[in-house]
Formats: sequence, structure tokens, C-alpha cells
Amino acid sequence: MKLFFFFPLIVSIPLLVFSRIEAMQSGHYSVQPGDTWYGIGKKLQIPHETLATWNQKQISDPLRPGDLLKIQSSLTPAEPIKPKEPTLKNRPAFPLLQKEKLVRTFTEDSTEPHKGLLFSAEKELVVVSSLPGKVVSIDYMDGYSNYVILEHEEGIYTVYGNLEKVTVLEGQRVSEKDRLGNTSKKRGLYFQVNKGKSPVNPLTFLEKGL
Repeated sequence: MKLFFFFPLIVSIPLLVFSRIEAMQSGHYSVQPGDTWYGIGKKLQIPHETLATWNQKQISDPLRPGDLLKIQSSLTPAEPIKPKEPTLKNRPAFPLLQKEKLVRTFTEDSTEPHKGLLFSAEKELVVVSSLPGKVVSIDYMDGYSNYVILEHEEGIYTVYGNLEKVTVLEGQRVSEKDRLGNTSKKRGLYFQVNKGKSPVNPLTFLEKGL
């Protein structure tokens, strides 16, 4: 697939992924306007019948915005990451084992937003963690292929997309420069950085931290 077909698909890892992580870690989900049992189940990747059972409800029962639904998940961290300093102590590592040229950079242009970095796809590349953290999500999505999301201190998340192979497990702790997987020769690494749910410029992150 040529890259210009691929570009429009890469805008940002959708907020529903981070909503799912937040719900799994907090143990509850706040019902939003327009939510249904089926829709929430799909968003959180939980069978909607199971979700209703956890809350002693029937799937025919109405949902009201603001209702808190109980969520049971192994994603709830046993050892929460505690903020230490207002900025990162160490400069983040480059997300590839070796430097590779950029094909597309971060932009907030409303006509053609791109919330991460896209590296060239001339060869298979080893993808590594930019910072120590925890693997909070491994999934597949059209436009991103296999992707890994890591949670770090200070509410920072790093996203590694277009992976052909993933070598870590959900819930696993990783150190800086630990191998996460590798890309293929067809798609270069897509790298995104979020502060909470908001994407930030990965180039600034790599050069100075946050």
C-alpha cells in the first residue's frame, strides 16, 4: 500500500482507547449522553451482557448520563505510578533501535491533522520503549496495524503503531529501550505521545521531555 493512501488514516489513536484504559484502571465508567449497553461494551471491549451483570442490571434497563458503572479488570494497577517531579528527569530515548528518517511530522492543522510521527518504511525496524513504564494496551486497528500503548509517570502515554510483531504483554513493566516489537518493510513506525488524553508534539518530547 502506498503511503499517500495510508496518511489520511493516521490522525490520532482514538480517545476511546484512552477512555477504555481510564475505565479499566479506575474501576468504573461514567455513562455519556447517547451511550447504550451495547455501545459501552464495544468501547470497553467487554460483552455488554457481562457489563450489565456486574452492575446487577438487565440490558433492557435504561442508562442515564452520569451513571457510574462498575468495571472489573486486571488492568487496575497493583502499584500505581506516583508523580515525582513536574518534569521528566531523563531525556526520552528514540523509539527505534537506530535513527530513521521522518516521512511525516506532528501537526495540529485543522485541515489535515497528524498527531504523531511517521518514520520511513524502507526496512524492518526494531521498536523500543522511549521511557520506563507499563504496557496498558495491545491491540489492532485499521490504519495503525498492531499497536502498543505504554503508561509512564506524569500521566504520559506513548503509542507505537504499525507493528508487524509485538514482543511484550499487556500489564508488563518495561525499562527504557526495551524491545516492544518490530515494523515491517511496508509500514514505518507511527509514534504518538499523549499527556493524559491530549496528543503533544513527539519531537519536543524526544528533544526535551515534558
